[in-house]
Amino acid sequence: MIPFVRTDDLCKPANHQSLKGDKDMDQQLKQKNQLKQISEIIMNWVERDEEKIVQFFSSLVKCETPSPPGDTREAMAMVQSYLDIEGLPYRQVNAKDTMPNIISSVQMPSEGRHLMFNGHLDVLPAGDEPGWTDDPWSGKIVNGRVWGRGTSDMKAGVTAMLFAYTYLSQLLDQLKGKLSLTIVSDEETGYGRGTGFMFEQIESEMEADCVLSAEPSGTDAISFASKGYMQFSVRVATQGAISGYPNESKSSIHIATDIIRDLDELEGIEVDVPSSITDILSNPQRREQYNESRGEGAAEILPLITVNVGTIEGGNSPSVISPDCIFSVSVVIPVGTDPYTIFSKARDIVARYPEAEIKLEGVDSADVSDPDSEMARILQETVEDLGWKKPVLVPDVAISDCRYWRYRGTPAFWYGPDGSNCSAANESVSIKELLHLVRTHALAATQYLMNNY
Repeated sequence: MIPFVRTDDLCKPANHQSLKGDKDMDQQLKQKNQLKQISEIIMNWVERDEEKIVQFFSSLVKCETPSPPGDTREAMAMVQSYLDIEGLPYRQVNAKDTMPNIISSVQMPSEGRHLMFNGHLDVLPAGDEPGWTDDPWSGKIVNGRVWGRGTSDMKAGVTAMLFAYTYLSQLLDQLKGKLSLTIVSDEETGYGRGTGFMFEQIESEMEADCVLSAEPSGTDAISFASKGYMQFSVRVATQGAISGYPNESKSSIHIATDIIRDLDELEGIEVDVPSSITDILSNPQRREQYNESRGEGAAEILPLITVNVGTIEGGNSPSVISPDCIFSVSVVIPVGTDPYTIFSKARDIVARYPEAEIKLEGVDSADVSDPDSEMARILQETVEDLGWKKPVLVPDVAISDCRYWRYRGTPAFWYGPDGSNCSAANESVSIKELLHLVRTHALAATQYLMNNY
């Protein structure tokens, strides 16, 4: 029996869908080969520049940039000098002359997405904490490591992104879209004179499709979320009296301790934890991985509000019932919590004591990106291809400038060096990690800027 065949079918390609599939496969193969060639070039450049990268990192650490006061001019001059030598444009967008911020961008010939590197030069103060065995600003290169304050947070990351940025700027014809680098001051204080100020001044230039940072995550982890922080102070004022006359005045210090005890109630506020966090808590293997990377018990506090009284001042003599006392509080806020609900509760608690008043000092809401985003996968694959352990996606406690993009719905991830001694005595980063970060950020950015969108 001969099957009936429509004559108009004879005019169509016999395998139209197959031809389209073959074309797509050819395009993917071409892109894969192109990516491989670019990767080999970048790997060779990193090998060629190893000494240059390490020396730049060491010199950057020697620039004292503690915040406060946050004066990063010497360190930023180093960055600008390097960009000048590479022939790359940049401009400053400064809230304060002593706290310079720069943005540099390169546009590819082909249309595509905008990827941004972001890092900061200010670091936490050093020298007062016990345990330093050398000058905190030595930048010394010993035992395969660079030593000094800010090595892990985050001058290794700035160095890695700076070199990755300049490498990709030499490959414009091979890439699509736009690549930017923002290096800022004033990240550590949270006062917004760095990345936050740049968003206020040049918002359209700061908008991106994806952001990469190199804050200290540990090379076995990629951070996709951060807890939020709220700070407030409470002042208690009474008449005061000689200590033998408690009938004449209440003690402001005693009232303050009562308030501090009551503020523990904030930790009982219900939290609506998103699935990206609960998935970690409900999976024993992921809980274990998280505790290994962030310290024992870290998984347990992920969904919790925690309250810390950081400073307290009051009184001037043991013989006097103190007339005034002031203390400062930091509340760490998990993803899924409204910070102003917490402050409202704190205000109600303080209102129980007519001698006290509360003042909100600052708020940074928790921030999160989708852990299944394209860049998260690219980072994982890149790290594995480089022969390192596949990093897991983790939420973090530390706050970062990634929040400015995450609040706007822009995927933002950080992947950086080991932070176990971050901002501690004898802070250091291994040279092996530093070079790995250069390769990872350069190769991940390359793949992102080559992919179709």
